[in-house]
Order: sequence, then C-alpha cells, then structure tokens
Amino acid sequence: MRVIKLGCVICWALGVFLLMPALTFAKTPFEEFGVVRQKCSVCHKLDQQGRVEVIEETRKTPEEWKVVTDRMIRINGAPISDKDFYPVIKELSQHLILTPAEMAEVAYLNSDENSQYREIPKNETEERIFGACVRCHTYGKIRSHRKTREQWLENMNLHLGYYPTVVPQMREMDWPKEAMALVDVLAEMLPMDTAEWRSWMENRKDADLAGNWTVAGFQPGMGYYEGTYTFRANPQKGEDEYLVEKEVRYLNGTMLKLGGEGTLYGEYHLRYALAPTPLTGRIEGVFDLDAASMGFEGKWWTVVQDTNAYGNEAFYKVDGSARVFAIFPQALRANGAEQTLTLIGVNLPANLSAADIRFANADVKVMDIESPENGILQIEVLASQNAAIGPSGLNVNGVSCDESVIVYNKFDGIRIFPALGRARVSSGAAYPPHGVQFVARGVNYGPDGKPETADDLILDAVDAEWWLEEEKTRDNDDDLKYLQTGVVNGLYTPVTTYGPIETRFQRREGVGLIAIGAAYTDGGQEFKARSLLGVTVPDFITHIK
Repeated sequence: MRVIKLGCVICWALGVFLLMPALTFAKTPFEEFGVVRQKCSVCHKLDQQGRVEVIEETRKTPEEWKVVTDRMIRINGAPISDKDFYPVIKELSQHLILTPAEMAEVAYLNSDENSQYREIPKNETEERIFGACVRCHTYGKIRSHRKTREQWLENMNLHLGYYPTVVPQMREMDWPKEAMALVDVLAEMLPMDTAEWRSWMENRKDADLAGNWTVAGFQPGMGYYEGTYTFRANPQKGEDEYLVEKEVRYLNGTMLKLGGEGTLYGEYHLRYALAPTPLTGRIEGVFDLDAASMGFEGKWWTVVQDTNAYGNEAFYKVDGSARVFAIFPQALRANGAEQTLTLIGVNLPANLSAADIRFANADVKVMDIESPENGILQIEVLASQNAAIGPSGLNVNGVSCDESVIVYNKFDGIRIFPALGRARVSSGAAYPPHGVQFVARGVNYGPDGKPETADDLILDAVDAEWWLEEEKTRDNDDDLKYLQTGVVNGLYTPVTTYGPIETRFQRREGVGLIAIGAAYTDGGQEFKARSLLGVTVPDFITHIK
C-alpha cells in the first residue's frame, strides 16, 4: 500500500513538474526575450502565477515608469544601457499603463509646465493623504500609480528603508503608523486591477498615427493658432516611433515650422521632442489619444524655461469622421452686431450653408458662411441684445461637434491667471531663470451679477497693460526693487540670480513676493486686476515632482 501511495505521489509530483513551465510562462504579457524580461529579470523573477514579480503588481504612467527605472539603475544597478532605457519604458507602458480616464486625472503633472497648478484636497481622506504624503510629493505623482495592497505596503516600507529621515521630518505625527494606516485606503482608491482597466485592455486597438492631422490651439501671450501635423513611421527606432512635422499659423500672422520625433506609449499616450527654431527653443509635448474619434488633446512647452512658452491644443486626423473640434474666439458678445467665429475641423462638407449651423441659444443666428478650406470654416454670427448669457452649444449639420461658445452681454471685470505665479531665479547656464506666463481674461459675473461665484463666465484673453508692484509683507519690504523688470504680453522673467546681493539686508538673494497688475479698457471703462508673484530659488532637481 505504501509503495502504491508513494508511486502515486511521485507521479503527481512529476505531473506538476512537467506542467510548471506551462504555468510559469502562461500569464505574463512580457515576452521571454523581450527587453523587460532580459533587463529586469536579474532581480524580478517569474512568480508561481507566471507574473514578473513586483513589476506586474503595479501600473503607472510612462513618466513614472521612467522615474522608477532610473532609480533601479542608480540604486540597484539594473543593467539597462542608454540604448535600452526607453524600450524598457515602452514595453512596461504597453502592458502596465493607466487607462486614458485615469491618465486624464494627472495630465497636468505629465508636462514640465505644471508649476502653477495648485492641488487642493477634496475630502477628509485626501486631507490625510496630503498630510502624510503630499508634504514631499505632488498628489498627482501618487495618483500616477495603481498598485496591489502588497505593493502599497512595500511602498511605505521603501520610504522607511531609503528615506528614514521622513520620521523626524514628520515629527508632529507618528508617520509610520499613519502611513501604514493609509495602505488600505490607497489600495482601495488606486487599485492595480479594475474591471475598467481589463475592459480597456481587451478592447484596445493598435493605433497608427501615420498621416496628416489638423491642429488648433491657444498659446498664452501669442493667441489662437491653427495648422497641421504630419506623422511618418520611424522604423529605425522601432514600433510606435514617428517622425513629426508641425506647421502652424497664429491669428497675429506669425508662422512656425518645427520637426522632430515622437513615441506613442500604450497605444494612446504621445510624447514628442521638436528641434529648436529661430523663434523657439527645443519643444516637448505630451498628448493623449481618444481612439474613438482619433483625436489628441494635450500640451506642449519650451524646454528652455526662460521663454516659458506653452500651448494647449487638440489635433484630429484629416481623414477621420467629419468633426468640428475647436472654435475661436470662444466668447460671443450679445450686442446685436455681427461677429466672426472661426471653426476648425476635419472632413467638413464643402456645401455647408448658414442654415446648416444652429446654436442652442435661439437668439444667436448664423448670418453668413465661408466654404471650408483646409478644415477652416468662418461664420458671421449675430447675437441679439436679448440673448440669454452663458454657454451655448451648436449643431453643424452632418458633422460631429461638442464645442460651445460663451454668450455674454458685458465686461464686469478682468481676472489674471494664475492667481499666484511662481518664478525661479537663474543659477548659471545649467539653471536658466524660470518665468511665469500670466494671462488676463475678461469676466462676466453671470446671471447672479456677483463676482467670485460659481456662475462667473470666464471669457477670452484680452490685450492688457501690465506692471509690477510691491506686495508688502514686512517692514522695509524691498522685494520689488530687485525683482522689477519689464512684463511683455504677460510674461515675467526674473533678472536676478541665486547669488547674494551685497546691497540687500542680510545679503539676501534676488527672491521675494511681489504682485503683478493688469488693466484693460472696454467701452470706455477701465478694468484692473491683480495677482501675486513669488520669485524663488532655482529648481536644482528638475526631475522630481
């Protein structure tokens, strides 16, 4: 009997042994000879479920995969060369990226032009996370990760192991206790595995960007623009790699041509780098694709921050379904006079008439229309003085259009954005000054007629006059004396450096808090606004957010 039982055990064990390779290699999406398995398997082996351990317990944005991979190289000696660095990021992102909906929550963090963004907790749970974590990290960085409970726990342990000074830094709380208490909170808020993620992965299609695209955008200080993108496959760099050409025309007549390279991560997250031009420095951009409409939305910015140029834009494939995706200006005055609106789209019908375009606001009428050319449609619009104020959608016959315009009857004031800007002084060629691009926009107080309420209507940017003034915070406040410089089209760039100034009290650097003002005249009435401007030290560790 023992012999029979022993034989059965041996046969069972042999069967399991023979099946183990199938179990081991069945579930991981990473190919055996792919760059992730080849470069990361020194530390990350396959577990009993056939997953690459630790790695497949988390999803991140490509930006955060880059941060983690860089840390693996610096601290753990991961054998990843410069040549293999971005292929690793691409393969990780192909299988373990956030969904487009999750990415939209942290889109502001994925560009370098985010220093003016203010994160505010929305509830008690977020207040706890801000208290324990956002003292060192942005909230967007935390939300750029989705992990299993085990990995959220390991994340807390990592902090205690690598950064034990967090305990005395957070001495007003029992940080290890509070951090561990947040493990279950974060695991529930930001889980690795969700039905939405699985559904998106199962239905995701390969995206081919090759071809021509129509683009429309807004650059603070320069205004609205439209133009084209051309994407061509870049086979020398591999799959989802593209050569990019961009040509845009601003409403002020300026034309710009740029070229460079781009990479598509996870079939929807595009990052590109465009070479400098006589008018711009090197430009980077990050955009996310809506696969259903074949349209991108996102932001570009200049890498050399002293220009602080950036733009928000959208672009759609020219051979996609008929669509209007941008309108400018975006505000329409109800004054009984004709005004011109420009509609940007793709595949627009050539025989559109004024009757084919109808606004949801019945008191807004299309009086005339120019036949579309290269996706540009100009219409003459009249909004009666009795038109209801507020957003109004429009319908273009046979064309998809989710855009709207703001109907307003008068200017009640102007407002400067951001309300608090942050600039950085220079510290030599490696750390140029970081400016702030302010924008003054018209404001209508909305149906309630009261300022600073939820129904305020924020209108188009205005061509304002700008100045700097003191923001008195202490006796003998002299910040403006050292921070004074010209403001051109809302752009402030520090002229001071990080070095001590002999003539300042206590030989302080050229930093401080001042204010920026703007004025605009409409209908003979002058409107003024004021925002704060903090000028601080250089950003010596630019890759940490």
